[in-house]
Amino acid sequence: MIDADYEDRLSSVEDKETVTRRSPQEIMDERFNKPEYNNWHKFDRHRGMPKKPFRKDDESEDATDHMDYFPDNTDEVIREKQVEYEYLCEIIRKTLKEKQAELLIAIFLDGVSVTEYAEREGVSKSAISHRLDTAKKNFKKVFPESSTFPSCHG
Repeated sequence: MIDADYEDRLSSVEDKETVTRRSPQEIMDERFNKPEYNNWHKFDRHRGMPKKPFRKDDESEDATDHMDYFPDNTDEVIREKQVEYEYLCEIIRKTLKEKQAELLIAIFLDGVSVTEYAEREGVSKSAISHRLDTAKKNFKKVFPESSTFPSCHG
């Protein structure tokens, strides 16, 4: 690569004594890295701050925080999470008995602690732990392997 670069540059220059061999890094920088950076910079240099809205001279200076330029999709995210939650609850309820399904939903999906669930049901913590183990075993009989795909992919 070094010899080929040297020969190419030697054939295109009139003063052959000024041409020296370059390191592989210098050759790569000239052929690949610099043009790639320039192309990237040409398209991405203005992505940091959104452009200010047009302001006429008689208007006061814009004191907004520019958050109007960015979409607020929190409602969509909340709806997607709710659909996912309902889908998982439906699968669990179809698979298990009612008490086991409600136990799994409360502890794994709703984030209720075992102690809190035991107090709510009026039984001991060890009884809830035993019921939870039974519910997990029954659920694993139907779904032996966990999936890494979100529920929307089936």
